[in-house]
Amino acid sequence: MKISKAEIFNIFEWIAVYIVAVYMIIYGVSKPMQFGDIQSYRQPINEMDSMSLMWAFYSYSKPYAIIIGVFEVLGAVLLMIPTTRIFGGFVLSSILINIILQDYFFKVHAGALANAILFQLLILIILFRHRGKILDALKILRGKFIFKIRWIYIPIGIVMIAIIELLMFSINYLIKFLNP
Repeated sequence: MKISKAEIFNIFEWIAVYIVAVYMIIYGVSKPMQFGDIQSYRQPINEMDSMSLMWAFYSYSKPYAIIIGVFEVLGAVLLMIPTTRIFGGFVLSSILINIILQDYFFKVHAGALANAILFQLLILIILFRHRGKILDALKILRGKFIFKIRWIYIPIGIVMIAIIELLMFSINYLIKFLNP
């Protein structure tokens, strides 16, 4: 019995999907327990090493870490379902790219950085395998967003930007005024 090239790629894709999905679910579910209590950090910020600073940030803002965990689990589940695999790959890529950057710039353990890079590479391989579907979707979307530039849009855009900036300034001033 001979296995075709397409079957080998299919098997590899499923293995990659499950490796990424299982680890992302584990990481996501463990987010509430991963970071300690902010009270355990006693030293001033300027004396902390970079990884402790990042850990203190996540310990201070546990809801933020939990939200990231929810999206890790959601992305993993979407990745496991063939019809939502591409969307799951994009959800996980947005999270993993952020993790890779944080691990690199905050000097998190090399193993954590290597795992994040491996998972992102596996997702890129999965997305590359489905590149035809992605390109077809982009072609469809491109046709929906036809926008012709007219000269009248420039002053209208400038006025809209000025109004938004004025609103933002007013809101910030009001907040400062109400909370001295």
